[in-house]
Amino acid sequence: MSTEGHEKIPLALQRRMEGAPGETMYLLLHVSETGPAQIAAIERAGYVLRHETSIIPCYAVSGPARGIQALAKEAWLDRVEEDGTVQTMKQ
Repeated sequence: MSTEGHEKIPLALQRRMEGAPGETMYLLLHVSETGPAQIAAIERAGYVLRHETSIIPCYAVSGPARGIQALAKEAWLDRVEEDGTVQTMKQ
């Protein structure tokens, strides 16, 4: 994986993506800007936009692991994390 933008992707996720570049990944892209330009860049990288949040600017996407390299270079992309199930604690 290119080192440019690598600080936006946790090391464990980087390693997983390097080992399986064609694997479909489900990711959360935390961004500083949202809009048509960002969505177009996401789609150009081979990702499908699954959901967009507005309280915390974020896109939920799915697509090939290798596509994140181009997106990681975008100034508007702040952080990448793997999407998954969130569980709450019982009280």
